[in-house]
Amino acid sequence: MDKIYDEYYYKIYNWSLKKTNNKEDAEDLTNTIFLAIFEYLNKNMNVEKIENLIWKIASNLWCTKAKKYIKEKSNVLLDENLNLEYSEKIIDKVIYKEIIESIDKSGLTEKENKAFRLYYLNDLSVKEISIILKTTESNIKYFLYNARNKIKEKYYE
Repeated sequence: MDKIYDEYYYKIYNWSLKKTNNKEDAEDLTNTIFLAIFEYLNKNMNVEKIENLIWKIASNLWCTKAKKYIKEKSNVLLDENLNLEYSEKIIDKVIYKEIIESIDKSGLTEKENKAFRLYYLNDLSVKEISIILKTTESNIKYFLYNARNKIKEKYYE
């Protein structure tokens, strides 16, 4: 177990630091990940590739942390049975909610701005937004795509 810790500590810590953008949170997440890894290995279950196990556990724990952050930040109840395949979407929502609160239109059209705010601040689905804005779902997806790109351009300049 010491070998695993020595080999993966800095990799997991750096990954955690990129996810959390905070030294203390990264340390907590790293420690939690290693605790979960060691608990799993103590069950004496057969593990084909230890690296796959490590990153699976890390990803799952990050998703759990992101879900808690979203609940605390927006006081929105999330579906407890949220599949991990949507973890990227969860993380995107956290990022875009933070950005939208401080953004002043950033060159977005009126419909892009409305769609963006309804999707990321009000947690409405694409279908619900299409009804509100009286347009097709594919148009809403297009508006969201354009809005995300415009915001990314502004913040990565």
